[in-house]
Amino acid sequence: MDGLLLDHVPGLPGRLRIDVGEQRAVVVPQAADRRRLADIVTGLDDPPPGALVLASGRVRLVPAEGGLLPHLTVLGNVMHGHRTSQSITRQAAREASVVKARGCGLEDVLDRYPYEITAGRRRLAGVARALGSYPRAIVLEDANGLPTWGSLLSLRPNPDLASAALLLITTSASRTAGFVDAE
Repeated sequence: MDGLLLDHVPGLPGRLRIDVGEQRAVVVPQAADRRRLADIVTGLDDPPPGALVLASGRVRLVPAEGGLLPHLTVLGNVMHGHRTSQSITRQAAREASVVKARGCGLEDVLDRYPYEITAGRRRLAGVARALGSYPRAIVLEDANGLPTWGSLLSLRPNPDLASAALLLITTSASRTAGFVDAE
């Protein structure tokens, strides 16, 4: 298995396997369920007895709003993803972060702060930040009122996303366009 395997996790079909390069969506009934599932998959919370969560490498969460630190620019936020997951120089982190940000279509907002960019751009900056740790799986948390993940990710195909399994967790089936629904 190269990606993510979830077995007997509450709220999911009996077994859900997401291979690297796949994009799958899970619809849960409530926002609290969305957050609980994201915490279990990313390792912030223990799975319940009998449940199994396996990943072939790092798993990163991109919160619904992007999860950016408000006092850092977009570039600073993406660099933070590199520097916290790897032991590299600031210059190397900067260079790698610019590449990740460009892959997400953010080259024109690198010097802006999160409050100065759109919600969609904040979400994409969160993806660029997650990609900085070279994860094998990325969990995308969704929320109503924001641009859909499918629309954002299809605007500019990013080859870096093919190196990770993507799991979208949402409360609305109408927000899963571009993702295969977990059944």
